[in-house]
Amino acid sequence: MALGLMKQDAVDILTRQHSQIRRGFYRAALPGPGRRRAFERLMRLLAVHEAAEEAHVHPVARRALASGSALAARRRQEEKQAKKLLIDLWHIGPGGRGYLRRLNEARRAVLAHAAREEREEFAALRKAVGDRRLRMLGAEVRMTQAYAPTRPHRWVNNEATNKLAAPVLGPLDRARDLVQHMAHRH
Repeated sequence: MALGLMKQDAVDILTRQHSQIRRGFYRAALPGPGRRRAFERLMRLLAVHEAAEEAHVHPVARRALASGSALAARRRQEEKQAKKLLIDLWHIGPGGRGYLRRLNEARRAVLAHAAREEREEFAALRKAVGDRRLRMLGAEVRMTQAYAPTRPHRWVNNEATNKLAAPVLGPLDRARDLVQHMAHRH
C-alpha cells in the first residue's frame, strides 16, 4: 500500500468517497451501454462506504463528541432511510421502470446526508480526535471496506450488524458480483 494512502485519515477517505459518490450518481444516470456498470460501481461504493461509517466512524463520534449520541442517531436514521431507497433502486435496476426517478430520490437523500456528515460530524471529529487516532480510524475504514457487503442489505444498518455481516455477506456479494460480471461479458 502506498505511503500516502497510509497517511490518509478517515475523514480524508470518506470525504473523497463522497465526491466519488456524487460523480457516480451522475454516471449512473447517463444513457447508453455503460449505465449498468456505472450503476453497479455506485451501489458497491455506497455499500462499502456506509458499512465503514456505521461500523467505525459513527461509534467514535458517539463517544468522542459532546453531542455525539444525538448526532450519531441522526446519521443512522438518515442512513436507514437512504438504504430503503437504495434497496428499491437495486431491485429496479438500471433498465427497470422508474429507474431515473428512484435514482434521483436516492441521490438527493444520500448527498444531503453526506453534506450533513461533512459539516457536523467530520468537522467535529477533526477537532475532538487526534491525528493519530483519525489515521488509525482510516485504516479501520479501509479494512472494513475491503470485506464489506457490496450491495445494500435491509437489516445491516448499525455497528454490530455491519461487523457481523462483513465476513458472511461480503464474500457472498463478491461471488455474486463475479458471476454477474462474467455473465455480462458473454
